[in-house]
Amino acid sequence: MPFTAFHFGPGAALKAALGRSFSFTVFAFSQLLIDLEPGIRMLAGAGELHPYLHTYLGATAVAVLSAWPGKPACEAALRAWNRRLSPPQARWLGAAPTIPLAAAWSGAVIGAYSHVAIDSIMHADLRPLAPFSGSNRLLHLLSVEELELACLALGALGIAVLAALHWRKLK
Repeated sequence: MPFTAFHFGPGAALKAALGRSFSFTVFAFSQLLIDLEPGIRMLAGAGELHPYLHTYLGATAVAVLSAWPGKPACEAALRAWNRRLSPPQARWLGAAPTIPLAAAWSGAVIGAYSHVAIDSIMHADLRPLAPFSGSNRLLHLLSVEELELACLALGALGIAVLAALHWRKLK
């Protein structure tokens, strides 16, 4: 995935399905943390871009960081977001400024592990089960185009459902 954006599609669908028991903000935070690895390694000219955080072991560390110190960071970001909205904007775009602990953990764990799973389909250098196995059985399960379309479709579906639920609540 080109630095995280497509990963947000499944996150939007999960938010629509799980509501307050899933934090999209913490999910997105975990996505960004994981993609720091290839970004930094690319800038450094490293040959292998996904050696550590793009494993389920590395994703576990990212999930802990996302749920623990990431929760208050995401809550601060939500408060800052809400402060920037005008009252009419806040009606549609305002977000609850607190994240329940269970929602933070579900967003963090699902975010980190789904990131590895999705990237395993398209990146040949990924070894998701390292250091226990060097195999990647998901590689080329779908074409890159099919994977990106699936992520976009899930995102569109999630946004449509969230908008419909919000509209219904405003009535």
